[in-house]
Amino acid sequence: MLRWEVAAATAATVALAELGDKTQLAAITLSARGRPFTAFTASTLGFVAANLVAAALGCALRVALPIELVGAVAGAAFIAAGLASLFGRGERSGRECGFRKGFCLVFLAELGDKTNLATLALAASTGAYIEVVIGFTAAAVALMGLAAAVGAALSRALPEKALRWASSLAFIAVGAALLAQTLST
Repeated sequence: MLRWEVAAATAATVALAELGDKTQLAAITLSARGRPFTAFTASTLGFVAANLVAAALGCALRVALPIELVGAVAGAAFIAAGLASLFGRGERSGRECGFRKGFCLVFLAELGDKTNLATLALAASTGAYIEVVIGFTAAAVALMGLAAAVGAALSRALPEKALRWASSLAFIAVGAALLAQTLST
């Protein structure tokens, strides 16, 4: 029997953590530079794929480790996600969106992100893989749909040159942030 409260908690947690985060900003920029439906599809599937990995890892940790240790790891992951959200800098990215480019960008940006860690922690602490997947998928569709709509509106409102400059600078910012994150670990 499905535990819908876990799916709802996952959807709410992921939606709140992801709102305005680099993955959603990337989807907005991709939508503004390319075809909004392609950007929406690529962003949503990239987000879901990265979080499928996290949820599977979380459930595997639950089986492989004592429940007390899983709880400690889940707590530490939530604290880390909260601190990253509190002290992290906003990152942006953009580039013309083909499906493969959009998918890869979002998939790689999402790995190790606070929503990815939250997904891992929720799966580890509940053992409810299907419910966690339902929750983060619902959040991804809603958030990436919003991002595609905003990106499409921006593409109509901003001149092409300004959009190109902004999205280029956004890509540089995300690249620098990801490099800094990698080097600091």
